[in-house]
Amino acid sequence: MQKFRKIRVFALFAMVLMLAWVTAGCGGSASAPPAGSENGSTTSPQEQGTPKSGGKLTVGVSADLTKLDLHGSTVLSDRIPLLHVQEMLVTIDEKMNIIPLLAQKWETSEDGKSVTFALRKGVPFHNGKEMKAEDVKYSIERFMQVAARKGEFSMVDSIEAKDDYTVVFHLKQPSGVFLASLANPYNPAVIMPKGIAEEQSGTITKPIGTGPFQFEKWEQGKQLVLKRFDQYASPEGDTSGFGGAKKPYVDEVIFKPISEATVRLTALETGEIDLATDILPKDVKRLETSSNIVLAKETSMNWGYLFFGFKKPPFDNLKMRQAVAYALNKQEIVDVATWSLGKVASSPVYTETEWYSEAHAKDYQQDLEKAKQLLKEAGYNGEKIVISTAKAYDHHQKAALTIQNQLKKIGMNVEVEILEWASFISERSNSGDYQLAVSHITPRPDPNQIYYAYTHSSSNFNGYKNPKMDELLDKGVTTVDQGERKEIYSQVQDLLREDLSFTATYYYPVIEAHQSYLKGYQSWSAGYPRLWNVWIDK
Repeated sequence: MQKFRKIRVFALFAMVLMLAWVTAGCGGSASAPPAGSENGSTTSPQEQGTPKSGGKLTVGVSADLTKLDLHGSTVLSDRIPLLHVQEMLVTIDEKMNIIPLLAQKWETSEDGKSVTFALRKGVPFHNGKEMKAEDVKYSIERFMQVAARKGEFSMVDSIEAKDDYTVVFHLKQPSGVFLASLANPYNPAVIMPKGIAEEQSGTITKPIGTGPFQFEKWEQGKQLVLKRFDQYASPEGDTSGFGGAKKPYVDEVIFKPISEATVRLTALETGEIDLATDILPKDVKRLETSSNIVLAKETSMNWGYLFFGFKKPPFDNLKMRQAVAYALNKQEIVDVATWSLGKVASSPVYTETEWYSEAHAKDYQQDLEKAKQLLKEAGYNGEKIVISTAKAYDHHQKAALTIQNQLKKIGMNVEVEILEWASFISERSNSGDYQLAVSHITPRPDPNQIYYAYTHSSSNFNGYKNPKMDELLDKGVTTVDQGERKEIYSQVQDLLREDLSFTATYYYPVIEAHQSYLKGYQSWSAGYPRLWNVWIDK
C-alpha cells in the first residue's frame, strides 16, 4: 500500500471552501451568538446552570416526516428529527468546516486517489451492535444506489473495509468535493447497521443509528417520538454544528407537526410545546415582549426558489421562462414573504462567500413590457398556469401568491395550488410534475451540491437537460484547484441564468422560540434544531 500522509488536499481544501460558504451566515463565530440579542438565546449554556437529566421535550415543527429512510429522503422535515438518531462518517461544524464524527481521522494517498478513515472504537448502534467498517461500507454503498444525490459520489470506485476500524475509499480520480459529499446534511449519507434494509423488507421502517436519541415510534400526522440513548458514545471536542461533545439529557423528544404557524405559536404560548420552529416574521415583535419565551433569530442561508417544469408545456419553452423572469420583482417577494427580514437572492450561492462572483450577482430585472413581448413571441394565449407550493411553510405560500400577482400583470392566467407538504414533495417536487414550483432549499457546504443536484441531467427532478451543463458540473467534481472550481461554478451560474432551469428568489431567516425553562438550546443559521445538550429546568 502506498504511504499515506495526513490529508491536506482534501481536508484543508474542503474546510476553506466550507468556511467561505457561511462566513456571513454564521456571524464569524464557531458557536451560536450569545443570548438576548437578535441572534441566540438569553444566556449562553455555561450561564444557564447545571444540566439536569429527565423530562419530555415537545417540539412544534411545521411539517411531518415523509419517510424514515434518510438515504431516500431529500426533505428537511425528515432530516431535522432523524439526524438526532443517525450520524455520518464526517460532518460539519457551526461554520460548516468538515470535522470528524464516526471517523476520528482520515488520510489521503500521495496520488489523491484513496482516502483512509480510522473509525472511533466502541461506538454502539441502538440495537446494541458495535459500529464497524463493514457497516460503513454497507451504508455508503447502499447510499450510492438509492440516494437522490448518489451522483455526488461518482468519483468513488470502490470501498474497502480493511479491518474492523479502517475504511478505505478508492477514488477514480482526485476530487475536491469528496469530503464535502460525505458531510453534506442534505439527503445525508448516514451510517446504518449492515443489512438493516434487507432485515426490514427493503424499506426502513425503524431507523437504527448511533445518535444520542433512538427511534421509538412514528404516528403519521401526529407525532414522532425519540427516546434518550443511554449508551451514546459522544465524539470529543467543543460542541459545534452536528459534531463535538453531545449529551442527551431529556428522556424523550416529541416532534409534533403543526402546519399552521398561528396554531404552533399558540401552542408555545400556552405551554403545549416547549420549542417552536419556523416562527413567522410577523410574530417577532410579539414574542420579543414575552417574559416567558426566548426568541432566536439567525441570519440564514436558506434560499427560496421558483422552479420551472420542463416535462410539460408551457415552460419547456425558453421564452415563457424568460417572460416569468422579467416579470418578477424579487424585493417585493422578500418584503411579503419575510416581512423584509430576508434579502433578495440573485443566485443560490450566498453573497458574502468566495464562491460569489460577478456571474452570481447578475440577475434579471423586472421589465414588464419585455415580459409581455416574450409571452407574445412564445405564442401564449391565456392558458391556465399553476404555481405549486406547500402549506407547511408560510413564506412558500406568500411567495407563490406574490409571484401570481406579478405574473398576472403581464397577462398570464395564474392559479396557486397549495398542497400538504408530503403531497407537494411526492406528487410535485420529486416527480417534476408541475409547471411552476415554489419552495426553499437549505444550505449546502459546496456549490457542487446545489448545482449538480438541481441542474445535472442525471439528478434533477424537473427534466432540465443540457450537455454543456453536465460537462461543466462533471468537471467541477473532478477538479481540485479551488480557483479553477470557482471559475467553473461562475460558468455554471451564467448558463443557469441563460437556460432558467430555476431562479433563486430570497434568503429566508431562521426564527425559533422556546420556553424560558428550556436550557442550553442554541439556534443555528443552517436551520437545524439540535436537541442534545438541552435540558428542562422547571
